[in-house]
Amino acid sequence: MRFLSRLANMLIVILFVSIFMFVLVRVLPGDPVGAALGEGATKEQIDKFRTQMGMDKPLEVQYAVYLRGLFDGHFGPSLIEPRDVGDIVWERLPATLELVLCSLMLAIVLGVPLGIVAATHRNGPIDQLSRLWSLTGVSFPPFWAALMLQLLLGAALALVPITGRMSGPPPEHFTGLYLVDALLTGNLSAFGDALHHLIAPTLVMAVGPLAQITSMVRSTMLDELAKPYVSYNRAVGMPSFLINYKYALRNAFSSTLTLIGFLFPIMIGGAFIVEKVFAWPGIARFGADSILANDYNAIVGVTLVVCLFVVVVNFVTEELYSALDPRIRLEG
Repeated sequence: MRFLSRLANMLIVILFVSIFMFVLVRVLPGDPVGAALGEGATKEQIDKFRTQMGMDKPLEVQYAVYLRGLFDGHFGPSLIEPRDVGDIVWERLPATLELVLCSLMLAIVLGVPLGIVAATHRNGPIDQLSRLWSLTGVSFPPFWAALMLQLLLGAALALVPITGRMSGPPPEHFTGLYLVDALLTGNLSAFGDALHHLIAPTLVMAVGPLAQITSMVRSTMLDELAKPYVSYNRAVGMPSFLINYKYALRNAFSSTLTLIGFLFPIMIGGAFIVEKVFAWPGIARFGADSILANDYNAIVGVTLVVCLFVVVVNFVTEELYSALDPRIRLEG
C-alpha cells in the first residue's frame, strides 16, 4: 500500500508540474510561431502554422490534446527541430546522464573520504583546507569555471578537447552512454575518445557537488564521532579505521545520501551552462535553446523529464534509508 500511495503521489506531482509549465510558457511574452517562421513570414503563414500546431484552440483543449499525446509517448512537435520533442529528448538524454553521473561519481569518490579525513583531523591543516575548499567550491560560478578550464586545459595546455562529445565515430549504440557502449563492444579507442572529451566538463560539473558533499560528510561525521558508542569502541581497542569507515560513516551517511539524491536531478536541470560552453549535445543544452526560441513543447518536455528524475530519485533515496539505517521507518 505504501508503494502504491507514493507512486500515486509521484504521478500527481508530475501532473501538476505539467499543468503549471503548460500554462506558464503560454502566458510569457513572445510569439514562438513567428520566431520559428522568421521575420519574413506573412500573417497567413503564421496563422496556418499556428493552426497546424493546435495553438488556435482554447488553452484547456490544447492541454487535453497534449496530455493525450503524453500517454501515447509524444511530447508534441518542436519548433527548433522538425520532429517530436520526445524523440529529441530521449536522443539527447544519455549525453546529459553520462556527464552528470561521471561528475557526481567523482564528487562522491573524492568528497566522502575528504570529509572523513577532515572530521578525524578537526581543526588541523587538512580540516582547514577542507573548509576553505567547501567555501570556494560552492562560490565558483559554473560558467566562469568552464571558461577558465577551457582556456587553461584546452587553449593554453592543449591537454583535453573543449567542445563536443567525440572526435571520431561513436561506438555502436546500446545505451547511448558512450563509455558503457564502448566497453560493451570492446571499442577501446572510442572509450578513450569519449573519456578524453568528458574530462573538462566533468571537472566543472563536479566542483560544486564535491564541495557540498565534503562539507556535509565532515559535519555529520563530527556529530557521530562525539557520540558515546564511538568512545566505547575506542576504549575497547577497536581500530580507528573500522570505527570511522564502518560504524560512524554508516550512521552519518543518511544526510549525505539526501544531499546526493537532491544533487542528481538538480545537476541534470542545471547542466545547461556547462553544455552550452562545451557544446555538449545533451538535454540541458536543448532546454536552453528551447527557452531562447520560446519553444513551448520543448520547454514543457524537458521540464517534465527533469521532474521525473526528481521524483524517482527521491523515491529511491527514501527507500535506501531503510537499508542504510533499519531504525528509520518512513510512513507513506
